[in-house]
Amino acid sequence: MLKIILLQNRMDYLIGKVTELDEEPSILIEGCMKIEDGKLEPFPKYSKQRDLFLTSDSVLTIVDPSTEILGEYQKEDE
Repeated sequence: MLKIILLQNRMDYLIGKVTELDEEPSILIEGCMKIEDGKLEPFPKYSKQRDLFLTSDSVLTIVDPSTEILGEYQKEDE
């Protein structure tokens, strides 16, 4: 399920396919990108890896993407 995750400490917005897991790390984000001023950037920087795990204490909230950001993400995915 494609979601936006707002990180607790840095207030970064990440988008990707989110899977919630039963144990820590509790979240897997596949195809992760950072949203910066309405544009998508690779996340994490300096790596080609786009699948990453997060612990529950690093996540503030998980929300649905807007249609604009969803369209941008789908363009990047092509």
